Amino acid sequence: MSDIRIVKASGQAENFSEEKLLRSIQRAGVPEKLRREAVEHIREKLYQDMPTSEIYRHILEYLGKSPYPHSGSRYSLKQAIMDLGPTGFPFESFIASILNRHGYKTETDVILPGLCVSHEVDVLAEKDNQKIMIECKFHNRIGSRTDIKVALYVMARYQDLTVGWINRDNATKLKEVWLVTNTKCTTDAIAYAQCMGIRIVSWGYPEKGNLQEMIEKEKLHPVTVLTTLNNLQKHLLLNNHLVLCRDLADNNLAFDLLKLSTDDVKKLKEEIEAL
Repeated sequence: MSDIRIVKASGQAENFSEEKLLRSIQRAGVPEKLRREAVEHIREKLYQDMPTSEIYRHILEYLGKSPYPHSGSRYSLKQAIMDLGPTGFPFESFIASILNRHGYKTETDVILPGLCVSHEVDVLAEKDNQKIMIECKFHNRIGSRTDIKVALYVMARYQDLTVGWINRDNATKLKEVWLVTNTKCTTDAIAYAQCMGIRIVSWGYPEKGNLQEMIEKEKLHPVTVLTTLNNLQKHLLLNNHLVLCRDLADNNLAFDLLKLSTDDVKKLKEEIEAL
């Protein structure tokens, strides 16, 4: 199958890789036998220059009809994060919630004084008495990348804030700056960040501690992965600062907010448990 090309959302073509597809299905917690069956299902449908979005859709349909239908929720993680939009505010809350579960204290949308002007920081995180400025760059289109302009902008703000400590006893002293994004970064953005000391947390980068790993390792899936809720219900939760599926598990107020029947509550709890 190495002679079959597929086309990514960015428009870039690459050879189809069964191993790569298997790894992506494995991350969703799909049993090995079903993984092989899902790949075989795709092999039967492959054609030259097939869009990856079509492969993704076929996998979701196949998993949804399998004995493990909730594995499709985990497989759709990347799209579920994009569904936090269209604005970036739920994404900021999502990142703060993830960091809270990883032992950080967080605040969102914090105004801090710089040397020249004040700046709104998306997430201010603290751990071991070290304060971190976190800039969240959200994209709601598959194939988008975070480029060097964003990294330059983040560094300029961080430098103004850190210089702003001087002669200010009550200043918020920042020790690190992170750029967190739900897509990949360009090579220039990564090179600049490495040179200037910006920590990038993006989709698949770095190899250890990337966004995907931070979510999957602790099972911190956003409510937008849930197939038992419609879009209106998901955004009702987001608007009430309920971002993680784990926040719903034993939250009767959330179920009251959604006005779910007893049967629907049972289905929702089963899906959350399966994650």
